Amino acid sequence: MTTIIPGEIHYYTINYSPIEFIDDMPAAYFLLKLRENGEHHFNNFNTADAELRVEGLSTQFWVHKDYLILQSPFFREIFKNATENALIIINVPSPENFAPLLEFLYTGDSEKWYDTINEDNYYDVWLNLEFLGLGTEVKAIFNAYYQNEVLEMEEENWN
Repeated sequence: MTTIIPGEIHYYTINYSPIEFIDDMPAAYFLLKLRENGEHHFNNFNTADAELRVEGLSTQFWVHKDYLILQSPFFREIFKNATENALIIINVPSPENFAPLLEFLYTGDSEKWYDTINEDNYYDVWLNLEFLGLGTEVKAIFNAYYQNEVLEMEEENWN
């Protein structure tokens, strides 16, 4: 088992480059197909490529390379050096908001993930998105929350 602890310098959001095609097929198609089985594979020890631990959490996650590298340059970089059955330890800005985001990356259930965001954690959720270098799909859901909830609250406070 290999332990991978990424360094503190993260350039993923600055140098974000999504995977657009895999063997001349849109990467979005592969992600859609993966997500059809996302609930089965999410945190499934029997099918996982690696064990993921997040500093600050006692829970471990059983993760699959394909789900993560398609959506996150942070994980793409980590899995470049990971061996089979690797133990990966990461330090994210907001550990307590990581699990719902990870589940979303597997299932694509935007409503379920949206419902985990609230006025107390939305900034911390954003920090995790930026840290992991997540793309437009995830940011669109987050921005919808911001527009629907945060701006509305601010408007009410001004009136």
